[in-house]
Amino acid sequence: MTLGAHEAAWRKKGLLRRVYLGWYEEIRRRLSSVPGPTVELGSGIGRFKEVVPAAVLTDVENTRYADAVADAEQLPFADGSLANLVLVDVFHHLGRPARFLDEARRVLVTGGRVVLLEPYCSPLSSLVYKHLHEEDLDFSPNALDDDDLAAKSPWSANIALPTLVFFRRIHDVEQRFPELVVRERRRLAVVVWPLSGGYSRCALAPGFMYRPLELLERLLAPLLPFAAFRCLIVLERG
Repeated sequence: MTLGAHEAAWRKKGLLRRVYLGWYEEIRRRLSSVPGPTVELGSGIGRFKEVVPAAVLTDVENTRYADAVADAEQLPFADGSLANLVLVDVFHHLGRPARFLDEARRVLVTGGRVVLLEPYCSPLSSLVYKHLHEEDLDFSPNALDDDDLAAKSPWSANIALPTLVFFRRIHDVEQRFPELVVRERRRLAVVVWPLSGGYSRCALAPGFMYRPLELLERLLAPLLPFAAFRCLIVLERG
């Protein structure tokens, strides 16, 4: 989808707005307080600034929503210069995720953080993503081996990538990137995300249902390993 289509979906779909603003608030609470800028990579339509106004928004090309252009695999920032890197629905688009993690440990100051909000492939969500989502779902790559992932455009994706890297291969991440300490891995969204329709499908519930659905999410928390659609990951530069 184009950014214009995302903007139209944001304005039209009340539940989608509430879901993302809630997630942005969760991200805000996890940001490091060390000195330095907070940079969002792949900022899309720029709504993260509604929750974190001081954030520097970047994208892989110049857009009217971004403050600067930045490639996640070759960040244009000095060593030890950033407090936070925020990625929302970006990591699963990376052709070389290990290069991004290398760059993250380079540009973050000690105590700085990477905070990611990404799709999660549970048994239930994998079925939905596979049959009702336009992005690829492929569990076969060695996700930390750049040679095992074909170079691709920033708009292609493997929706399984966050699950592969931060859940199935988390020990490999910890061994290869010991400076990036895993502070949190949280599964999210059994019902509220699919009912929002995301950016590409029809919403199945209105915006005023957000609070009741959030209550239902808490009640369904035991089902998250089997039915979560999203995940939140926090890494801290040691």
